[in-house]
Amino acid sequence: MIKQQNFNNSYNPKVADSYVEHLSECTKKHKVAAMEDICNEFGVLLVPRGTCIERRVISFLTGHKMQKALDNVIGIEGSLTSQTLLEDIHNFILSYPDLSMIHSGEEFEAVLQNLCCDIQIPRVLLQKLTVLKVQMPDIYQQTLFCSWFGAMIAREMGLPYKKIYNTFLTGLFHDLGLLHVQPDTLKKTGNFNDSEWHSIECHTFISKLIVESVNVFDSDITKGIMQHHERCDGTGYPNELTKEKLCYTGQIIGLADILYHIRSRQFSILGRNMADIMPYLQVNSNTFLFESYQAVYAIIHRSNLAVTDLLNRKDFPTLPKRLAVQRTKLEKLCTDLTDFINQINEISKKRHCKSLIYSSSQIFDIITRSGIGSTEIVKWLEELDDSSFDHNHAELQEIDAMQYELLWMIKRTCRLIPAILKDEISLSNDHYEDFKKIAIQIEQDLHDAWENYEH
Repeated sequence: MIKQQNFNNSYNPKVADSYVEHLSECTKKHKVAAMEDICNEFGVLLVPRGTCIERRVISFLTGHKMQKALDNVIGIEGSLTSQTLLEDIHNFILSYPDLSMIHSGEEFEAVLQNLCCDIQIPRVLLQKLTVLKVQMPDIYQQTLFCSWFGAMIAREMGLPYKKIYNTFLTGLFHDLGLLHVQPDTLKKTGNFNDSEWHSIECHTFISKLIVESVNVFDSDITKGIMQHHERCDGTGYPNELTKEKLCYTGQIIGLADILYHIRSRQFSILGRNMADIMPYLQVNSNTFLFESYQAVYAIIHRSNLAVTDLLNRKDFPTLPKRLAVQRTKLEKLCTDLTDFINQINEISKKRHCKSLIYSSSQIFDIITRSGIGSTEIVKWLEELDDSSFDHNHAELQEIDAMQYELLWMIKRTCRLIPAILKDEISLSNDHYEDFKKIAIQIEQDLHDAWENYEH
């Protein structure tokens, strides 16, 4: 488990960090001003009451430790309210026809209105959400989706209203910590160094601290915030918890988070809808608590949304060949991963190694159960021709989606390997270089397997 003091060193609400930059940018749309004198820890005046928090005052705040948390001494004009949050959720849902169809089909409007009316959100958190909306509109939309769909999942699971309410609030607050992460780090798409990855991990803890600071919400919400990146197979962060230690709220919001990324980024580009999410649910049934998957499946099934057919007859002949090649690459990747596990298992019983073994076994089990790894699949793919289009193109699209999600699962699991080499195997071990060599091969396998999805 990552030590608590490492988290604490990454965030102090009385010290100005990248959040001040966001506040200064926010003044382009909202007046942001000091509600009282801002003084440093020794009582020396830094910013007088009424001063606008613009770029010119940042130099007076950055690096100083203040007497009070910055959020408590500034005010944002035109900040969000419970009513404007409801309006934003409505506008978001209406921007996606499939989400509108789900919302009306589930008759969820009354529930949504009750949730928003019941909320008594402290000014500090409303201001945070306002800055998130202005500075990180994509994250804000993700927040709206997670709150709305997360609450719907919780209701479908038969959870009591209090749990539905907590899930809704967890969705609203779970990513507020990203406002305190360096923007340049957030813009990166991968290849984080240790310091950058640590700051990404810490956003869950910072979000938790922000919500705890107002002292009005129960521990189910803060626990859910802290756990929304944890996974049942132990591959999540920050603490690589496994199923028996996870709460419903964090698991529901974590699943909603992933569904948003798939729906808004991958699917929007291709013109797909929520009905196309089924292959993901099939492949990842062990990643989150199974009851949450059952709930999503039931919601989408009732929506009567049609699976998107994107494969035309002209492109059909190339797809079976590409899928066969991709299957071979996945097989190579799994073979090398198995080799690494077999060797590492003999010398390490520590946390990262256990998580790698457990999550890999889940992946291999999915491959077996789905039939994707069978020789019959390869033979069938080789026999397909243009005349097979009408009867098989939908199944080919499903196999393509499942192989893509399997690759994502393997990639997430393989993130544990550097930690194993760094923290759980001694450099003096006779086989250390052999382990490192296999790890480099796995990294190359991953690169090769992603080639089909880079365009």
